[in-house]
Amino acid sequence: MPAYIRDHDWSATPLGPVGRWTERFKLMVEQVLASPLISGLTCGPERILVYNEAAARLFGDRHPGALGRPLSEAFPDTWPVVAPLYERVFLGESVHVPAQPFDLGGSEVFDTYLTPMRDEAGAVIAAHMVGFEIGGRLRTEAALRVSEERLARALEAGDVGVWEIDLATLDAWRSPQHDRIFGYEALLPTWTYDTFLNHITPEDRDSVDAGFRDAIAAGGQWNFECRIRRADGQLRWIGAQGRIDAGAGRHLRRMKGTVRDITERKSSEAALRESEERFRGLVEGFGQFSWEAHPDGSIVADSPGWRAFTGQRLDKWQGSGWLDAIHVDDRAATEQKWRAAVAAGSAVDAEYRLWHASSASWRWSNVRVVPITRPDGTIRKWAGVNIDVNDRCMLQARLEVLVNELQHRARNLLGVVAAIADRTVKRGGSVEAFEERLQALSRAQGLLSRSGSDTVEVGALVRAELAAHVDESSDRIEVGGPPVLLTARQVQNFALALHELATNAVKYGALRNDTGRLAVTWDVTRDQRGRPRLVLSWIETGIRVDPGQTTRRGYGTELIQQALPYALQANVDYALGENGVRCQIDMPITCPV
Repeated sequence: MPAYIRDHDWSATPLGPVGRWTERFKLMVEQVLASPLISGLTCGPERILVYNEAAARLFGDRHPGALGRPLSEAFPDTWPVVAPLYERVFLGESVHVPAQPFDLGGSEVFDTYLTPMRDEAGAVIAAHMVGFEIGGRLRTEAALRVSEERLARALEAGDVGVWEIDLATLDAWRSPQHDRIFGYEALLPTWTYDTFLNHITPEDRDSVDAGFRDAIAAGGQWNFECRIRRADGQLRWIGAQGRIDAGAGRHLRRMKGTVRDITERKSSEAALRESEERFRGLVEGFGQFSWEAHPDGSIVADSPGWRAFTGQRLDKWQGSGWLDAIHVDDRAATEQKWRAAVAAGSAVDAEYRLWHASSASWRWSNVRVVPITRPDGTIRKWAGVNIDVNDRCMLQARLEVLVNELQHRARNLLGVVAAIADRTVKRGGSVEAFEERLQALSRAQGLLSRSGSDTVEVGALVRAELAAHVDESSDRIEVGGPPVLLTARQVQNFALALHELATNAVKYGALRNDTGRLAVTWDVTRDQRGRPRLVLSWIETGIRVDPGQTTRRGYGTELIQQALPYALQANVDYALGENGVRCQIDMPITCPV
C-alpha cells in the first residue's frame, strides 16, 4: 500500500502533492498504513480517501480507484447514510457506528470508530476511521439464538426439564417443564436439593442421594432413575442425567442436567418383560437385526442392520467377510458350526462376540438361523436373526463370580464358627460368650457386605466393635490411624481379636468405670524388604487390673497370642500389668490405602 500512496498523483487532488503535506499529516498517514486493522483517513471538506492495506482488501475492485477520491464518489450507495456521521466528526465529535454494513444489503458488517484528527492549530482536517469486522460474530450469535430457541422448543416438545444446582448452596435453577414434571403448574419461587429429595420415594431416596454425593466426590456424572411422589400425589418414574461443571482451577461449582418423566417407558419395559417371558419362543421378533444367506451359506443380500452394528461395508460383509466382525477367539468355532449346519441343512443357535462399531467394543450376540425350504425340501435360502445378549452374558459371569465368592466366604465363616464353638465348649465358656463372638463375626461380615468388595477399613472395624460395647465418641476413648484395608480372610480373625480386647476392657479394664482410658491407634510400617505391615496398639490406662480376675488367659488370650500369629502371620506383644493393658499387633497387609 505504501507504493500506491507514493505513486498516486496527489497534485490532482485537493490534498496537493505529498511534498506540500505537513509533517503532522504525514505522520497521520504513516500511522494508518502501519495499522493491522481496517483503517483510513477521510480528509478535508471534499472527504478525500486515504487508506491502508486492510481497507484496500475490503474495498475489493473499488481499489485503487477509491484512493484520493471523495468518499461520496467512491461509495455513492452508502454516502447518504455516512455523510451526517462524518459531518459530526468534522465538528469535533468522536462517533461509534455499531454493526454498520460495508455495502447496503451486504453481508459484511463492521463496528466502526470515527475520530477527529486536528492540525497544529487545532482545526479538524480529517476523520480517522478504524473498523472491526463483526459479521462473523453476529452470524454466530444469531445462529446460537436460533439454536437455543430450537433446543428450547425441542426440550418442551420432548417433555424434558432442565436444571442447574449450585454446589455451594444447593439451590437450583430450573426450566418450567422441570417443575411441571414434579406436579407444579408454575415455577416455584425456590427449589433446593432437599426439595428434590423430599419428592423421591423413601425406597429410592438413599441410593439417589448416594449417587449425588459420589458424583461430587469424583467430579463426574450423576445419572439415575427413581420414583417420585408428585405435588398432586401421583407416583411417577423420572430419569435424570447430570454432569459436574468445573470452574476455574477445577473447583467444582455447579451441576447441570436434564430430567424426564419416564413412567410410560417404565410401564412399557415392564410389559415387555412380561411379554418376553410369556412368548419366549418369539424372541426373534425382538431381534437386533436380520439377514439372509445363499443356500451354500455365503452372504449375498444386504443387511443394513448388520452393517450399522458392525461398521462393515457391504463389500466386506458379503461372502464370508462377516466372519471378520466376530472376535478372533470365537471365529473358528462359529465358522465350523455354520459350515456343519449348511451341510446338514439344520438350524443354528450360537453365541459369539460381535464387534460393535459405535461403542468400539465386543458385545455378545445370540444368532439363530433356520433354512427356508422349497416345497420339494431343498433349501431356498437361510434366514438369520442376531439378538444382543451382552447384558445377560455379563450378568451371568458376574453371578458366577458372586456365587463362587459366596461359597468361599460361607466355607470360611463356617470354619471360624466351628472353631469358636469348639474352643468355647472346651474352655467351659458360656452360651452368652459364644453368642457375643458370633455377633462380632456378624458385624465384620456386615462391613464386608456394605463395602461391596473383599476388603474392610481398619478404622471401620475398630469403631464398629467399640460401638457394640460403649460410646466410642467418649473423650476417654482415642481411636485413630491412617486408612488401611484388610482382606476378607484377615477381617474375621482380626475382628474376633478386637472383640476379645473390647469385652475384657468392658468387664475388667479401662471401660468398666469412668476412670480408665483407652487408646486404639494404628499405622503402616515397612519390613526390611519394603513390604507393608499394620501395627495396631491397644492401650488401657488409669485402672488397676487384677490378672487373676480376668479371662485374658482363656480363649481370648489364646486367640490373640496364638491364633493371630498362625492365621495372619502376626507378631503379638500382649502385656497385662497392675496399671493397665498393652497389646500390640504387627501383621503383614496386602492392600494399604
